[in-house]
Amino acid sequence: MQKTIRTIFLLSAFLLISSSCKRTERKAETIAADYIEYNVIYLENMAGDIPTAMLPDVMKTYYSKRHVMTSIKGFFGQFSLVQVADLRHDKVTTMLNFFGNKVCYTGEKGEIPAGIVSLEDPQIRMTNDTIAVCGMVAKRAEIINGEQMYDIYYIEEIGIKSPNITTPYHFIDYVLSDFRVQLSVLKMQLIMSHHEKITVQSSVFDIPEDYQPVSRETMESIINSLFTKG
Repeated sequence: MQKTIRTIFLLSAFLLISSSCKRTERKAETIAADYIEYNVIYLENMAGDIPTAMLPDVMKTYYSKRHVMTSIKGFFGQFSLVQVADLRHDKVTTMLNFFGNKVCYTGEKGEIPAGIVSLEDPQIRMTNDTIAVCGMVAKRAEIINGEQMYDIYYIEEIGIKSPNITTPYHFIDYVLSDFRVQLSVLKMQLIMSHHEKITVQSSVFDIPEDYQPVSRETMESIINSLFTKG
């Protein structure tokens, strides 16, 4: 009996000591980030029955060492599409708020974000051509996407690991300053218009609790219903 009590005591003490030695990861309240605004240029005049002139014309992006957050908001305050990328786990959460209906989807590791159209066996050719963008040097690359060929630009001096996992250009290791992307049927070109290094609240990368998790199929169905041509 005494041996049993002693064993229980030692086990309890071991668990207590082990518990007290565990390091709880504390998230810093603020973190350093590169804040970039992109002008959104729509490559077609209509998105379904909606004139693209009514859609948001700015995308705000925060790049940190562990996260990337993109945000497009507009349509009289009734629409927002936010992506939060966890760079450590290579996952992207897409959050959609339309007329107060809030849904989110977290992709699998390496999965392209919900609603974003993948490239068709893309080929890339780097060039030595450069332009100045927001006081930085942007390099030009040629993209062949199926039957399409177009230029994109990227900036090497912003040192973020895997900065493009919210886009189809995950194979480019540098922050993009000018690129094309398609959300459902909505074709856009995004051009960097502002950049600054700032300190932000770490909560900017949190997923709010009032967003309802849905499947990828449901998320894409909702997004398509917003922009499908009638």
